[in-house]
Amino acid sequence: MANTTTNQLHRVDLNLLVALDFLLKELNVTNAAQAMFVSQSAMSRSLKRLRDTFDDPLFVRTATGLTPTAKALELGEELHDILPKLTALFQKDSFNPLQCNNTFTLALPSFLGSTMLPNLALELFSEAPDVNLVEMSAKTNPYDLLDKGKLDFAIYYSHSSELKYRTTKIASIYPVLFVRREHPLVNSQASLNEIMQYPVLAMNIEEDHKQAFNTPLQRIFASLQSEKRPKLRSTQTQVLIDIAAKSEAVIFGLNALSTMPGFVDDFVAIYDFKDQPQYHVELYLIQQQRTFNSAAHQWLANKISASAKLYL
Repeated sequence: MANTTTNQLHRVDLNLLVALDFLLKELNVTNAAQAMFVSQSAMSRSLKRLRDTFDDPLFVRTATGLTPTAKALELGEELHDILPKLTALFQKDSFNPLQCNNTFTLALPSFLGSTMLPNLALELFSEAPDVNLVEMSAKTNPYDLLDKGKLDFAIYYSHSSELKYRTTKIASIYPVLFVRREHPLVNSQASLNEIMQYPVLAMNIEEDHKQAFNTPLQRIFASLQSEKRPKLRSTQTQVLIDIAAKSEAVIFGLNALSTMPGFVDDFVAIYDFKDQPQYHVELYLIQQQRTFNSAAHQWLANKISASAKLYL
């Protein structure tokens, strides 16, 4: 049955359906030809091919013009549903966010959930009110979820050379040490070694103990020849903030933290690694090939990249 249907469709020129639609609207070959911007003879040939295709006269000539047959009226009802869908199918590049009702899944490091994600979400919901966004926990390897279609995008710490993935660098972030404004280290010009004598609170990434933000931290401790380790590592940025706000602890964070609403009102950066590229972390937006030709996904990819430039 499937092969029979395919063979039947193979014989049909989709332009004939458009011609039939105009003929049903105009009930006149000359007027239908003008509406389609074709010659009258071309429209007459289309009518003949339509009659052969559907094995029905489709229209009967009368003194007032063309009168559709019962078969033509039935086809007309079907065309009301089919033609808009065919138009949408061939016009996917003309994407309109207001008409988008996709649900997108995005995996990203936890700290981005506190910095970039709120602003990104508000912008998306303003431009595309029917869009839904699902944040997923960052994984050590997001590629399996991307391949299975359970994940649309991942923000990750390395890029892939495989052709089935599109990898776009969206930011370069670096460590920054923060303390509460009343901390003894504020305005002290303390050295890195002196700062690290205080309790350190650090960000941690779910299921990733090799490539996350712990790696720069471990290298920094190693450069100081220190066996000290963070008092607390957490995936929740707010946990670090709450503890540091009531203690002498130092937050080993990232430059992006300063973009959080209200953060700079309560915390001060006392040391950063902006000029030490060995401690920088590159962030990449990863997309699987199944979404390469989706206008909706490319729209969101552009939004994510633009948001990263603003908040990272």
